[in-house]
Amino acid sequence: MIFHSFNLFSSDSRIYLERYHPMGCTVRSKHVRPNRKTRSTKPQFDPSCLLNKTALSSLLDSNPSGNFEDSGYGYCTEEQLEDLLLKHLEHIYNEAVSKLVSLGYDEEAALRAVLSNGYCYGGTDVLNNILDNSLTHLKGSSNGEEDEDGSKTVFADLRQLVEYSLAGMVYLLKQVKPNLSKGDAMCCLLMSELDVGKASTIDIPTSGKVDGDGDCPRRFNLTPSMKCLLRENVAAFAAGYRASKKCEQPPQESVSSVLEKFQDLNLDDDSAPEKGKDDALIGLLRQVQDLKRQVKERREWAQKKAMQAAQKVSDELAELQSLRSEREENLRLKKGKQSGEESTVKRISEMESDLRKVSSHVDKAGMIARRLENENAVIRAEIEASKLSESESLTACIEATKKEKKRLKRLVAWEKQKKKLQGEIDGEKEKIKALERGLAQIKQEEKEYEEKWREEEKAKEQALAQVEEEQRSKEATEVRNKRNVESLRLKIEIDFQRHKDDLQRLEQELSRLNKDSSTDASLLSNNISQTKGEEVSKLLEELDRLDGLYEKEESYDRECLICMKDEVSVVFLPCAHQVVCVSCSESFMGGDKATCPCCRVPVQQRIRVFGATS
Repeated sequence: MIFHSFNLFSSDSRIYLERYHPMGCTVRSKHVRPNRKTRSTKPQFDPSCLLNKTALSSLLDSNPSGNFEDSGYGYCTEEQLEDLLLKHLEHIYNEAVSKLVSLGYDEEAALRAVLSNGYCYGGTDVLNNILDNSLTHLKGSSNGEEDEDGSKTVFADLRQLVEYSLAGMVYLLKQVKPNLSKGDAMCCLLMSELDVGKASTIDIPTSGKVDGDGDCPRRFNLTPSMKCLLRENVAAFAAGYRASKKCEQPPQESVSSVLEKFQDLNLDDDSAPEKGKDDALIGLLRQVQDLKRQVKERREWAQKKAMQAAQKVSDELAELQSLRSEREENLRLKKGKQSGEESTVKRISEMESDLRKVSSHVDKAGMIARRLENENAVIRAEIEASKLSESESLTACIEATKKEKKRLKRLVAWEKQKKKLQGEIDGEKEKIKALERGLAQIKQEEKEYEEKWREEEKAKEQALAQVEEEQRSKEATEVRNKRNVESLRLKIEIDFQRHKDDLQRLEQELSRLNKDSSTDASLLSNNISQTKGEEVSKLLEELDRLDGLYEKEESYDRECLICMKDEVSVVFLPCAHQVVCVSCSESFMGGDKATCPCCRVPVQQRIRVFGATS
């Protein structure tokens, strides 16, 4: 039979039971681990866990008369019911102590843990709850979490603990259902298998008498401190239970109170005007609507807060679970990494030692087998020689055969063990070979990477050499361009000086001819003057032609190579060519990679110059 625990304690009463005992010491709080999850403050009374009508009717139909006797609890008296429940609880506590002893704990320590912390409240049946609470106490004591007062037990013996537990159940059930007597409460507990939640749903007809609050603990001979604790412990649940009952009632109470005000109105009084009556009715109706709206808003607010609390609790539980799994994973990885290699080496050494032992055993078995063969030969010789006692010889042969079979069985077993160990050694060798192959592959990849690195270094050096070669060729080209520019400039200056000398010579010749013609005009005849005039005109024409050629050559040298209109006014560096105008330099040569039209050298800088025409 499984006895379910009573789960109707509210959170406040449970915390109170955990912290304070009737003896006045705070033992329970010393055994609770600091990282233990706090129980929810929500009462654990769930209407969904109530007994159905069929189960209740089957329990009540066990009485042949269909009704209870005048005492309210069937054929048993109150003392008999109390004895039955006490025996049940005592049997459960004894079974809990025996299970703790079977788990490896000392009987005295197990009994002390049950007396100190063996309460029957919790989320499962009574036995499992007692075991869980006692194990919590034992683990806390073994971890050193118990202080100097923690070794003192709360109850003197199991009998006192059983009486206290039964008194708590009965008193709690009477607080939930005040119309029950003590006998009725114990009958309900017996029918519900010590589950207060189920017992509170069983309807038992009563004689109208209700026991007082002090009648329940009076028969258990409890101390005043125990009685005070029992009252304070159950009072918290009773208050919460009554509040929940009040919350379950529909909000018609406020509406009914307002309707009662309607009845109190004297509508037949002629002294009050009709308008005042209508205003009063309208005001009362508005109050009813406001009350309904307030009830709805409060209900929605309560549901919202409950959902938020449940979500928060689930999130915290998930986070706690993830943190615990992460911590366990880290610890397992740390331990596995350190002990993996050591365990492998240790296993190999153990296998080698076992193999040596097996080999020695095999040798010994061979020696024993040879010795047995010699003994058999001696025995056979003695049998053939003497044949004095057939029975003794037969017995000796049988014994020798048995010994030989035993030796053969041992030899076969040793051979099997040797094969098994040899297989394990071969497996370990295969693992070592696989690791060596992996190491060789890693070394091969390392060599390949080194070879690639050397090739890249070599390519890098070649690229640097090529860059240096291009730099040298660029510098040589710049020097050659500078020389060409200088020679071209000297040629232009020489041509300009030559044309200037020719012009000066012709001007001197013209002035001389003019002077000679003026001094000799009177002496010369008209024919001679005509001849001189022709010579002068020829010289002037030649001078004009030379001036035109010079101007044409000079204008041709100063024209832009792109537009052939404007005068060149931009010098390119480093080639120093002056071959384009400003507009063409900005429009056609404005890119970052512009080159000179003459030498195709990249232009690094442009300098604008101003000549005579600009």
